[in-house]
Amino acid sequence: MRAAIKALRPGVRCVGPAVTVQAMVGCNLMSHKAIYVAQAGDVIVFDAHAHVDTSVWGYLQTRACQIRRLAGVVIDGSVRDSDQVRESGFPVFCAGISPLGPHKGWGDSINVPIQCGGVRVAPGDIIVGDDDGVVVVPQESAATVVKIAHEYLEQEKNWFRELENGETTLSILDLDAKMKALGVRFE
Repeated sequence: MRAAIKALRPGVRCVGPAVTVQAMVGCNLMSHKAIYVAQAGDVIVFDAHAHVDTSVWGYLQTRACQIRRLAGVVIDGSVRDSDQVRESGFPVFCAGISPLGPHKGWGDSINVPIQCGGVRVAPGDIIVGDDDGVVVVPQESAATVVKIAHEYLEQEKNWFRELENGETTLSILDLDAKMKALGVRFE
């Protein structure tokens, strides 16, 4: 997702299948329902249309998610009660903070494909969030992505081992050859 969507509290992480919420700007009615549609371990992903002037999430919803043992919430919009949400330790990822509260005047949709943070999110897609941001793994690609991620982590271990043994990042990543192919010259 776009870089503006960050963890409200540093150090939190979440992983789980998406329960999606599509809502009118400034409305949070369906997010309340989504809390009770979601199962333990799910992540609510809320398309608030990147509108950051009106909060659509607060501590009451956060506490309800904790009680229901949800894995986290991702909001392409703003939250309020930010001190309480941070102190709760519950993983909330958002684009902003605003004191202006939401309305509840528009019924919209739960568990439909949405856009959040500039990417498509379908119900059941795997959501991964940490201090670096939020990633969406399409449900049908999850097994392949996990396999590739494990292979990459093993490769990184090898790189760090080589680095500790005196190799350079230039040689480990074969960047000398890349620079030569690009015509980069050093004196």
